[in-house]
Amino acid sequence: MTNLNAAHQALAEAFSAVEALFTQVNDEKINAKPTEKWSFGEEMVHLTLSTNGTGMLLSSPEERLIPSDHPSRSYDEIVKEYLEKLALNPTIGQSIADKEPKQYMGTVLQENFVAAAQAALKAIPRWDENKADAWMVWKHPLLGKMTAREMVYFTVYHTRHHLATLSAKAA
Repeated sequence: MTNLNAAHQALAEAFSAVEALFTQVNDEKINAKPTEKWSFGEEMVHLTLSTNGTGMLLSSPEERLIPSDHPSRSYDEIVKEYLEKLALNPTIGQSIADKEPKQYMGTVLQENFVAAAQAALKAIPRWDENKADAWMVWKHPLLGKMTAREMVYFTVYHTRHHLATLSAKAA
């Protein structure tokens, strides 16, 4: 993946695949608490919140943007660095899982995710190839300062990662 158009397409495909998982689960499966970190419902809340954040960050008014102080990392560099830093911080994200499991409804989770996904996809075309490298939009807890391009690339990886884990839970 070397440009925003390819990233936009990859993200649209990943979002569609996540949405399609809702045809494979019922509310009982959504709320089943597995031995791993999150239930399907908890993981969907996490993915929805992060996707919503991407849409908001990429839609930020220009006066809230900060000029980039580094060249954008490639998709492969983002993924490699994220996995390396995640391995050094294995408990990151565990506090997000509900201590007392909530009862999630599939229809609500799906509606919220679709709205967040549509907002993120709508925000990407605002960025051309040069502008996406020129502005920082966020400081990720593991990856540090991120340009708009890096944010899109990370969101593609993050969504694909959760697609894989959600697919396993939906099976």
